[in-house]
Amino acid sequence: MLRVVAIPNPHPPGCFWHSYAESFGAPNVKWCEETLCQVVSEPANTWSNLGYLLVALLVGCVSLRRGDRPSLRLFSPVLLVLGSMSLLYHLSNFYGTQILDFVGMFGLVGWVVGMNLVRADKLAERRLLRFVVLVVVTLTLVMQVMRVLGLKYQLLIVAATLGISVSELLIRKHQRVMYRYFLLSNLLLVTALGCSLSDVTRRVCDPQQHGWFSQGHALWHWISALAMWTIFLHYSQPAIRLASQKESS
Repeated sequence: MLRVVAIPNPHPPGCFWHSYAESFGAPNVKWCEETLCQVVSEPANTWSNLGYLLVALLVGCVSLRRGDRPSLRLFSPVLLVLGSMSLLYHLSNFYGTQILDFVGMFGLVGWVVGMNLVRADKLAERRLLRFVVLVVVTLTLVMQVMRVLGLKYQLLIVAATLGISVSELLIRKHQRVMYRYFLLSNLLLVTALGCSLSDVTRRVCDPQQHGWFSQGHALWHWISALAMWTIFLHYSQPAIRLASQKESS
C-alpha cells in the first residue's frame, strides 16, 4: 500500500504552526533559513515575496493605463496570487500552504502556455482564464499523487519551464517577435534557480540570517520577480498585441 513519505515537522512543539504541520503534514523541502518559533517562521523567504506583489501592481497599472486586452491584463492577478501564496507558505511552512504555493506557480504556467496557444490560434482568447484554471486543477491533482509516491513535485515546475521554452520556439512559425525580453527572462530565471539550488543544497547557507536579501531562496524570489516583469514586456510587444487584436476583430 502506498504511503506518504514521512517528513519531520519543521516547527517545534508549542510553536504557532506546529499543530498545523502535524495535521496537514510538513513540506517536502527545507530551505536553509532556520524555522523560527513565531508567526512569520521564515522572515527572509517570506518578505522577499513582496517583489512579486510589487511587479503585479506595476503590471496592473501599466495594463490599465494602456488599455491592454483582457488576456494581458490577467497577468497582474496571476502574479498577485503567485506572490500571496508563496508569502503565506513561507510564513507558515507546512504542506497545506505549500499546496497553495504551487497553485500560484501552476497559475503562472497556465497563463504563459495559454498565451502561446492563443498566439498559435489553438485557444480562443476568451477561454484563457478557463484554461488557466484547468491547468491549476490538473497539476494540483498530479502534485498530490507525486507526494503519495514520494516524488519531488518540484519537478513539475522544471518540466513546465521546459515546455514553455519549447512552445515559444514552436510559436515562431506563427508570429515573428523580438526575443530579447524572452532571453532576458530565461537568464534571470536561471540565475534565480542557481541561488535557490545553492540554498537547498547548503552550498551557501547561513540559517540564522533573516534579512530580506540574506538567503538564496529569498534571492530566487527577488530575481524571478524581475523575470516576471520581462515576461510581461515580452507579451506586450506590438507584434503580439496587434496579432491578437486582428484575430478578435
